[in-house]
Amino acid sequence: MNDHSPTQDRDPVIDTSCSVCETGTSSFHARIDGYDYFRCAACGSLHIDHATLDRIDTGESTRVYDETYWNEELRSARERADGVSLVRAGEAILYARRPVERFLDVGTGPGYLLDALAGHFPAHPNMFHGVELFPPREHSTNPHYLIGDVGDLTGQFDAGTCIEVAEHLTPKMLQRLARGLAAISNPGTLWLFNTGMPEYVLEQDPGYLDPLRRGHIVSYGLRGIAHLFEPYGFRITPIPGKSYAWFAEFEPIETPGFDERVYRPLPENRKLLEEFGLLFQAAFESARASLYMQTAWAQSQRGAESGDTTTCATADVWDEYQRMLHSRSWRLTKPLRTAARWARTVRKRARRDS
Repeated sequence: MNDHSPTQDRDPVIDTSCSVCETGTSSFHARIDGYDYFRCAACGSLHIDHATLDRIDTGESTRVYDETYWNEELRSARERADGVSLVRAGEAILYARRPVERFLDVGTGPGYLLDALAGHFPAHPNMFHGVELFPPREHSTNPHYLIGDVGDLTGQFDAGTCIEVAEHLTPKMLQRLARGLAAISNPGTLWLFNTGMPEYVLEQDPGYLDPLRRGHIVSYGLRGIAHLFEPYGFRITPIPGKSYAWFAEFEPIETPGFDERVYRPLPENRKLLEEFGLLFQAAFESARASLYMQTAWAQSQRGAESGDTTTCATADVWDEYQRMLHSRSWRLTKPLRTAARWARTVRKRARRDS
């Protein structure tokens, strides 16, 4: 079990410069499995100590991504590919402001998301690609499953995902990824990242920082991400209501509001998503829920200022709803809910036919 020791239980730790934004001051946050983590006062990022980051950059690791790692990871990777990862891919296409003709899953692991996308969009055999630097022995046989680094790729992409990867990367590695993505991006290419940000770690899942079992060494704040990505031509945009997702656009073509992306996607991208109607609906509903959260947050701020507890309660209920949706118990009981819906449908039909 991780040891999240509070500051007062340890000898004082000297403040240090932030490894992410390089301008802020980081102070001790917690000791986890023998490693010190720090929190930046400027960009909010949570990062493992400097010395460990330096060792990882030279080839060492707190977690070796070997067969043992993948044996633990494959099941959750498959669950994500058929669920949240697929929805994130749909959202990336929905939000993109250029027609998506080539799509890349960065750090695709076994390639389950690549296989899911290729299977659901058979009319586009050359659209979906995946790249993985440390592939497991069991991985996709799709011809567009590529073993290597983003810097090894050729050709341009219009959109893509990077799911549960950034938290494994040092700031230098993430900056190198930003440089590599810039080289394969068209103007307006959108990359959606799914990774636990500081708000998520602090308020929902403190165990997310996990150096030994999962290899999670950094939780990046948006200001830190902007510091790493903007020099390469990216604009960083938070996704309202999701403390675990953001997107980077390369040389943005236009700057629509988030509601514009949700309710008025490019016709070409909407047409693509509607080829797999369930994905279009899931991506749209997820995006619309984000808009709802943005509205609820704004109302809660106004309520707090005016003393109106009703609007504050609305945001609290929404926060609790989000925690429920992303809890392990909710995911594990999905088959039971599906069976229950099927049983209710059968009963309704029986009553109607009787």
